[in-house]
Amino acid sequence: MAISDVSLTAGMRTNLFSLQQTAGLLSRTQDRLSTGKKVNSALDNPISFFAAQAHMSRATDLAGLKDAMGEAIQTIKAADKGISAITSLIEQAKAVGQAAKGATKNQIKVQFSAVTSGNTIKIGGATYNAVVSTGAIADPTTDFVAVSDMATTVANLTALINAQDELEAGGTADMKAIASGTTLILEAKTADVAITQGNYADFYASSAITATVLTDVDGYQVFSDRRALGEQYNELMNQINAVANSSGYKGTNLLMNEDLNVMFESSALNVKGFSATASDLGLSTKVTSDTSFTGWGWSVNSEINTDLGKLDVSVSTLRSEASKLSNNLSIINIQNDFTSNLVNTLTEGADKLTLADMNEEGANMLMLQTRQALGTTSLSLASQAAQSVLRLFG
Repeated sequence: MAISDVSLTAGMRTNLFSLQQTAGLLSRTQDRLSTGKKVNSALDNPISFFAAQAHMSRATDLAGLKDAMGEAIQTIKAADKGISAITSLIEQAKAVGQAAKGATKNQIKVQFSAVTSGNTIKIGGATYNAVVSTGAIADPTTDFVAVSDMATTVANLTALINAQDELEAGGTADMKAIASGTTLILEAKTADVAITQGNYADFYASSAITATVLTDVDGYQVFSDRRALGEQYNELMNQINAVANSSGYKGTNLLMNEDLNVMFESSALNVKGFSATASDLGLSTKVTSDTSFTGWGWSVNSEINTDLGKLDVSVSTLRSEASKLSNNLSIINIQNDFTSNLVNTLTEGADKLTLADMNEEGANMLMLQTRQALGTTSLSLASQAAQSVLRLFG
């Protein structure tokens, strides 16, 4: 039987229509309360729906850019940490250099066992002759008395060497002599005298003399606190290289001359990196020699001062590069904050177009439930007339 075949009274049909409308409004209100939105699809309000969708799409794109900015910030922070560490290592290297300037000058140590009259010793370009007694001294600038007591002989030779105004070491440097028992110690007179493994006072003794050039624990014939400090300096240079190589973040290392491109919504920023290795900072990477005995640096103060000057220049370079990175970091932070605020603004705008007022919808629900109850009661009252007719047949 079709609906049209059922005859309803006008009152009942009016109440039924009202109940149907109320049920529709209840369903809509329930959707809004469950989703929190008054516009859930284009059918609800096409203008608000698509406008909100456009806002949220842009906010999503900006959120992606914001994530990339966050990674860029971390990359710059990693580089900044590296610069701080390298600066500390350079300051340590400067301290080592200053310590080397105040360290004991390089020394040659020759231990004598036998020297007799007629023997000759060559030191730094000067030749010294052993004679049997004071009366046998023909030239007071070259002759010394050799006796059976080696400590006395070494003392005599030491006094002769120190009596000279200038003793050429390798033809270029002044030295002084120190007697230590049977050992003759040759040391630079000033901090500008170079005594190295490759140029150690040109010591030579005739075959008749029994003498041994002593070596340090590393096998070097020059005793040098400066060389040991120079090796510490070398290790600091190695550590600078290690820090520079380890200052990357997510595949980008600004301290290894790599660049970072940061995208914003309508622009981009290129952060230029630089090389922070010891050699690229202009620092000496090796101040001592190996066992080839060709000599080493830092034997004189002028070499140390040169390296100290390079360290000062490298610190200035690092400060300049750190300033550039700091400026770029500030730009990225500003853009990041702006993007965050813009995302919030777009999200808020979309919400105003689509979100439901939960207080209002809750009140609507209560009112609709009341209306539904009243409509049901009204429909029941409207049906009583028909029920009265039915009772006539009872």
